[in-house]
Amino acid sequence: MSPPDTAQSLSFARVRQLALIGAGCTIILLGLLIAPLPGPGGLPVMLLGGVLVLRNSADARRLFVRSKRRYPRIFSPVERIRLKLRNRRLRKIYGE
Repeated sequence: MSPPDTAQSLSFARVRQLALIGAGCTIILLGLLIAPLPGPGGLPVMLLGGVLVLRNSADARRLFVRSKRRYPRIFSPVERIRLKLRNRRLRKIYGE
């Protein structure tokens, strides 16, 4: 018996995950193209793409955590925002 063809073994969840990773990478590239224009347009767009990639790729999360531990000063603003959003979400869930 031969191994199943990869096209047949892809589930809907895996295809969705790959599509979201691709969309995130595309959004990051779009942010890089927008960055030279006047205004802060490129950075928020790149952050949105980064969020999409980080939420759907274990490899990207691992690399992000490794980079965050190695260069804490660079990632401290990101960490502050992440903790602020996390605390806001927890307050909303637990009704404090």
